[in-house]
Amino acid sequence: MATNETAPSELEKRNIRRPSGEESNRISRECLRTALIQLLGEKDFQKISVTELVQRAGVSRATFYRNYGSMEALLEEIVDQVSLDMRSLLQAIETSEDVYQSALHLFRKLKENDSTIRSMVSFRLPLGAVLSLPPLTERGAPPADVKTHYWHLAFEGAVSNIVKGWVVNGMGQSPEEMAEICATLASEVRSWLPQGQTEGCVPSS
Repeated sequence: MATNETAPSELEKRNIRRPSGEESNRISRECLRTALIQLLGEKDFQKISVTELVQRAGVSRATFYRNYGSMEALLEEIVDQVSLDMRSLLQAIETSEDVYQSALHLFRKLKENDSTIRSMVSFRLPLGAVLSLPPLTERGAPPADVKTHYWHLAFEGAVSNIVKGWVVNGMGQSPEEMAEICATLASEVRSWLPQGQTEGCVPSS
C-alpha cells in the first residue's frame, strides 16, 4: 500500500530543536541555501517558488523574508560563497608544488557546484569575477623582475580562461582531463622562463 510520506526538510535532516536568536537565523539561512542548491539541480531558477523553497528548507515564509528580500538575494549569497571558494582554489593552483592535484580539486569542486554554476551562466552573471584571481598587487604578491612578472600573469590568465571555457561549454571533459591540461601548461610556462627565474613564480607540474 502506497504512502504519502514526504521527504524530510533540510531543518529536519539536521535533527535539532529550533534554537532562537542569531543561531536560529544562521541555521535557517544554511537550510535555505542548501534547499535552493538542491532545487537548482532539478529545475530552472525562474521556476522555483518561495513556497517550494521554504517547504524544502523546513522554514516559514516569514523566516525566508526576514533573512532575504528576494529569491535573487539568496542566489546572490550562494554565488558569492562559491566565488570565494573558487578563487581560493585558483590561487592554490598558482602556488602549489603539484599543479595536477590542485587543479583536480578545483575542477571537481566546480563539478559539485554545477547547478549553481549553470544558474550563473543562464543569468549571465559575471563568471570572470568568479573564476579569476584579483591582481597580484591586491594580493600582496612579492615583486618580480619584469619578464618573470609577465610570464606569471600569462599563466594566471591562461588557467582562468581554461576554467571559464570549460564551464561555459558545459563541463564536458572530465576533471582529470582538465587538471592534466593545467599541469602541462605549468610545465610549458616554466620552460619558457629564463634559467634561474622560475623559483617561486610558476608552480611545477
